[in-house]
Amino acid sequence: MKRKSFKKLFPLIVLAVSFYSCGEGTVEIGQNTYEPKIVIEGYLYPGQKIENIRITRNIPLNRRPDPKTLILFNADVKLVDLQNNEEFKLTFNPQKFSFEYSGTNLSIGFGKSYKLIVSAKVDEKNLTASSITTVPQAGFKIIDGLSKTEPLFYRERDDKGNVKNFSVTFSPSVGTDFYVISIVSLNASDSTFIYDNAYVEMSREEIKNDLEAHKFRLMWLQNINSRSSKIKYDLDWINIWFYGDYRIIFYAGDNNFKQFVLTYKSVQEFDGNFHEPRMNMQGDGIGIFASAIADTVYLKVKK
Repeated sequence: MKRKSFKKLFPLIVLAVSFYSCGEGTVEIGQNTYEPKIVIEGYLYPGQKIENIRITRNIPLNRRPDPKTLILFNADVKLVDLQNNEEFKLTFNPQKFSFEYSGTNLSIGFGKSYKLIVSAKVDEKNLTASSITTVPQAGFKIIDGLSKTEPLFYRERDDKGNVKNFSVTFSPSVGTDFYVISIVSLNASDSTFIYDNAYVEMSREEIKNDLEAHKFRLMWLQNINSRSSKIKYDLDWINIWFYGDYRIIFYAGDNNFKQFVLTYKSVQEFDGNFHEPRMNMQGDGIGIFASAIADTVYLKVKK
């Protein structure tokens, strides 16, 4: 089993619009419901460089976005190590369109807390936003010897006729009961799609039009007993749509990570009212600032 540094889970793009509805679900859109906000998308990983902290702004729904004005490259961005209240200024990287720390005096540690503070001018208003994350405790790790990651044929069966599954066994982080699983097909295309699968019938043209939805899969485990010595996760074949190689990343997420993932899609109630996902932002900000421990495993589905 090969393992390398984590890749970014997926871009979480948060465009801010304050809108509410009631009754039959009529949504009013316009300047009367718009408030300028700083949009934050940032993750900290212990032992990894502090980078890809994306700072943008929101826009009203009835305005066409201008990429040149969405990125707040002139924002004042600071990361505070709350163990000693020491501040570190983040600088803008024009190649990555994000902020990073290029110094050597700050290293993200397990179980430690950090505060991101962002100040910027949006629509001639001086805005400030902040958020605190506490990195999960050390301990989370995929256990190689207990994981079943050898190559399999699609829905391969054992001698008794039972379908075999890939499985990943990991030791949890004490105090962390939420784990996100990113499943990415590295060879996804209309020619590698498993047309003879057990779940749906799709044409080549349908796969071409819906490739991303099948290439990238997202699962999560919650309410995990974090004091258990090991947790086993069986990868269901319903998340496998292509032959070839897969990269599976497990994330032990902090509370911010957990609350955002569980709520960012569920923003409309049955009566039509809308609300924001849980974002743990203070001041004039929306988005996510979170931390996680990541570990990676690679799998192969044989044709």
